[in-house]
Amino acid sequence: MDVVKTLRYRFVRYCVNKAYAELDLTGVPAEVVNVLDDVVWQIRDLEKYITSIESMTRLLRVDLPEKLKVLRERDPALATTFVKKLVQYCLELDEVANSRLRKEFEELLRSL
Repeated sequence: MDVVKTLRYRFVRYCVNKAYAELDLTGVPAEVVNVLDDVVWQIRDLEKYITSIESMTRLLRVDLPEKLKVLRERDPALATTFVKKLVQYCLELDEVANSRLRKEFEELLRSL
């Protein structure tokens, strides 16, 4: 399986959902949790745009930061934690770790 097919299938099912499930939301106000939920749904919707390496690069450089903007305004630490976990799980995928997208994910981490 190539990296595009892998990410198209696993980006939401593994990376996004696992990152979301492992967030510690103890003490986070309900308003912020609602914003997080909305942002996560918007990120899940990006899956349909994963059609090539270039589209995934755009997703990481443009679309994902744009979707996270609202959450960063409400709770920057929560947004950073979520993205770090998302990237960590995507980098666990062999197809990603052994592709040029690895650099894109690592760049996303450095930009936080």
